[in-house]
Amino acid sequence: MGTSLTYRFNSYKILDQDEAVLRADSNPFAVVVLTALLAILHRSVTDEQLKEIKHDLYEEMIKRDMSKDTRQGIYDFLARYVSFKNQETFIIFEEEVKTKLGRNTTMCL
Repeated sequence: MGTSLTYRFNSYKILDQDEAVLRADSNPFAVVVLTALLAILHRSVTDEQLKEIKHDLYEEMIKRDMSKDTRQGIYDFLARYVSFKNQETFIIFEEEVKTKLGRNTTMCL
């Protein structure tokens, strides 16, 4: 006679998600899942292609109505979850985002 403990967790399979549905979803978490999905689907892209994907995801994030803290957290995830091979590309990406915002600091909306 012993004690048994069982844990059951719901799972969320990112690869089962539909890109178009995620883009249409207003939930901020949809951008996080979309980022992860595109990272999985586009593992072998060049830094330039990855930069374009990140800009696209950034635009998706901007479309959603969310708090400044939520937006900053998602931006940090987007900017760093999938890293560029060349650090210079990350710096260029950050500068391009600053230019889009017309600001001196990245994000901080």
